[in-house]
Amino acid sequence: MLTAGFGFVLAADAQRATSGLVDLALVLSALIVSAVVARLTSGPVPLRVAGSIVALVAVWLLPQRADVPSALILGLLFGAGAGLLCGRFDGIVAIASLAIVPAVVLVAVRILGSEDALAAICSVLVIAAAVLVEQPEPAAPRRRGRTRFVTTVLILSTVGFAMYVGSETPSVHWFGGGITHGPMSGDEVALTFDDGPNLTATLPIVRILDAAGVKATFFEVGHAIDKVPSITHTLYVDGEGLGNHSYHHDQWRWLDPRYPELQRTQTAFQKAIGVCPAFYRPPHGDRTPFVAHVVNDHHMRMVMWDDSAGDWAEKNPNVIAQRILNGVHPGSIIVLHDGLNGNPFADRTVLLRALPLILDGLRAKHLVPVRLDKLIGGPAFIPCR
Repeated sequence: MLTAGFGFVLAADAQRATSGLVDLALVLSALIVSAVVARLTSGPVPLRVAGSIVALVAVWLLPQRADVPSALILGLLFGAGAGLLCGRFDGIVAIASLAIVPAVVLVAVRILGSEDALAAICSVLVIAAAVLVEQPEPAAPRRRGRTRFVTTVLILSTVGFAMYVGSETPSVHWFGGGITHGPMSGDEVALTFDDGPNLTATLPIVRILDAAGVKATFFEVGHAIDKVPSITHTLYVDGEGLGNHSYHHDQWRWLDPRYPELQRTQTAFQKAIGVCPAFYRPPHGDRTPFVAHVVNDHHMRMVMWDDSAGDWAEKNPNVIAQRILNGVHPGSIIVLHDGLNGNPFADRTVLLRALPLILDGLRAKHLVPVRLDKLIGGPAFIPCR
């Protein structure tokens, strides 16, 4: 169990967002606690099969989420699944071997930094775990009901978190995904702005962009367009790109399989500029296969991002600029926010101060900001339905 656990921690260590020593210690602690609890309810073969499935799904999901809370949740799921699968350790020597060898390997991987070696090491460690541990004893009849209950909860939790990863992770494409970047062989990137139009920030941003000779793409919220259509019209006349960012920008309407938010926002664009955008970006990145179907049915393309600064929650413009510049590469789709949840009065002064720093940094990296349609190809606007 410890060997398989260290293999999981090694996989977490391969990701920059979860490679800190404290983060790894938290992941390992969550894994061990859940494994011990699951081991107390280990049962017959069907439940061990369920445990193995949960553990494998956790390993599959780990590289798809680059954040510590997700790593902790997946560590809990992996530990619980492995705890149902594995038995008790056989003797002091085996326990010492399982604890010391993976620790040495972890240090070696941190020094060598080889992801290929990491994959091979994890495979060897999991195989070693299967050889060195005993199979669980059959569960007593009085424990089987409790075991089935725990396993059912575990499987439902795994399915639920997998659905969360699929619907919330920009880089995941198996649950209604979208375009996350353009060609990586050139020198172009796309600047995109979400949640506008904003009365105090959107047009000042355009003036900064125009002074630098740059065009960007603004993903706008439908109800904000209806409140201040003149800003959307100004963006269109100025030659900026525009995108659909839902009508209400809330936390739950994306769960409606019909997703009328898309068409309602297209109607707002039609009233403001006479044409409709060809690109859609889901609020918070939330989407389902049903939303993806509605987008395709409108002959639009879903566009995500691969470079974000979390600027909606950051007050320091230097931090915002540095985060963007640290994550950018040729072909990146950069997401910033000229508004907040479609509120036309939101204070985005911090972005007005960060944007010149970002433009200077991109220039220093010899990267050229362009409109989204130029980066990924295809029309920026389509006839309205």
